[in-house]
Amino acid sequence: SAVDNILLKLAKFKIGFLRLGQIQKVHPAIQQFTEQEICRSKSIKSLALLEELYNSQLIVATTCMGINHPIFSRKIFDFCIVDEASQISQPICLGPLFFSRRFVLVGDHQQLPPLVLNREARALGMSESLFKRLEQNKSAVVQLTVQYRMNSKIMSLSNKLTYEGKLECGSDKVANAVINLPHFKDVKLELEFYADYSDNPWLMGVFEPNNPVCFLNTDKVPAPEQVEKGGVSNVTEAKLIVFLTSIFVKAGCSPSDIGIIAPYRQQLKIINDLLARSIGMVEVNTVDKYQGRDKSIVLVSFVRSNKDGTVGELLKDWRRLNVAITRAKHKLILLGCVPSLNCYPPLEKLLNHLNSEKLISFFFCIWSHLIALL
Repeated sequence: SAVDNILLKLAKFKIGFLRLGQIQKVHPAIQQFTEQEICRSKSIKSLALLEELYNSQLIVATTCMGINHPIFSRKIFDFCIVDEASQISQPICLGPLFFSRRFVLVGDHQQLPPLVLNREARALGMSESLFKRLEQNKSAVVQLTVQYRMNSKIMSLSNKLTYEGKLECGSDKVANAVINLPHFKDVKLELEFYADYSDNPWLMGVFEPNNPVCFLNTDKVPAPEQVEKGGVSNVTEAKLIVFLTSIFVKAGCSPSDIGIIAPYRQQLKIINDLLARSIGMVEVNTVDKYQGRDKSIVLVSFVRSNKDGTVGELLKDWRRLNVAITRAKHKLILLGCVPSLNCYPPLEKLLNHLNSEKLISFFFCIWSHLIALL
């Protein structure tokens, strides 16, 4: 979860904290800081000792839904910091604020808003976050333009698409960071089996560390979408995603450092099924679930590929696109059908930028050969 993502970084500074919540839902590296694990390790078995634990904690971390915990009826905090506040509905966001003297909301209203399924509720303003409302009070807003996640090439996409060039890398180390593939020479022979590596710029583009962004155009494969009762999927894109992921793992990348994103759950299911046979341990999820998260390598399957240019409601939200292209730290690989995706302005804007930077690879017979082998 996003809260564990923060705590993983906080733990490096040797700052103690208490993580509330069910231990099975907490990141393994953070479980030692959970109430359950601390009580077990310190043999806390009385109410007095438990209250002493609560009172001794300077930092308490939980989700907004965790405010029913007894600690909040016993303690008022100096500050409440709500991360990803732009994605939280107003009623849920307001709850934790009553247990603090001051609060700080951290978020980005140019990323995904609260998810509200009911149309009437959306029309009446339920999808507007408290963050978005308070953002209008300019005197209480500080704009953060320095980021420490993406290298400069990946950052340039969101700068062009959304942030008008205002984002900058926090250091040269961040700006120039690239993937480390210590065993890549060993897997080149396997790639030669599929195609002549040196003669195929798409293979070089995908695995070259100094080429952090590449878009693989599936238009000439072909890679048609499938629309069924279970949802929208694209088996060809799924196979390519899994193939590329397997090469990254064989080249020395940890599966936990790779993220796979797709807008449709049916596509996620197909990718997960294919991964389970060979790799496993790679996190596969929707764009919405990846907000607040990051990975060293991110592969995005856009799925939609049809003759009438239908991209669906999920891909029409430019904020969802912004989230998708800002999850990778070192390598971002996008797969999709350019003619289909070009039918929607935000995607067209992204593709035009990628094309101007010569980051789109077009494939012909090599793709067909590869698909036949997969």
